[in-house]
Amino acid sequence: IYPLKVPRLAALALTFVFGVVGFALGINALVKSNNQKDLVKQQAAPLGATVTIDTDDVFDVGCVVTAVCAALAVVSFASLVFLLFTRSTRTLTAQGLLLSFLTIWLFASLIPMSDFVANRQAKVTAFIGAVPVPDSLIQSVQQELGVSSVYNQIGYCKLFA
Repeated sequence: IYPLKVPRLAALALTFVFGVVGFALGINALVKSNNQKDLVKQQAAPLGATVTIDTDDVFDVGCVVTAVCAALAVVSFASLVFLLFTRSTRTLTAQGLLLSFLTIWLFASLIPMSDFVANRQAKVTAFIGAVPVPDSLIQSVQQELGVSSVYNQIGYCKLFA
């Protein structure tokens, strides 16, 4: 006798899919962010410029969101397999508590992630030798390269948030 077996199967399957998609979007954003930073640094290197792009705010919380999505996928998949192949209901409380904890953690992480993407931008600084490059020149180079430091103008940031 399984309490609410079909609804639990559906909920666990959807949670698994959501976790996998969230994890994939997080990895995608990480890879694209690194590629974009490398592009900017490669373009600046022949000019003798040193570029620093500080995205720690969105990067840190993005890593947490990605990790929690992966944990949700693993726990929901394990719960799904357990539900399909065993007759025991002993682990229902543990599954419920763990999935609830991960869901609350994900929500708590998505709040700052959404805020950062909506309202912040990367801190870009550049130096030629020891001389700082003015912000106006940095912005014109960004436009020329087709990149932006404003998070809500970057597709993979908007998609992930």
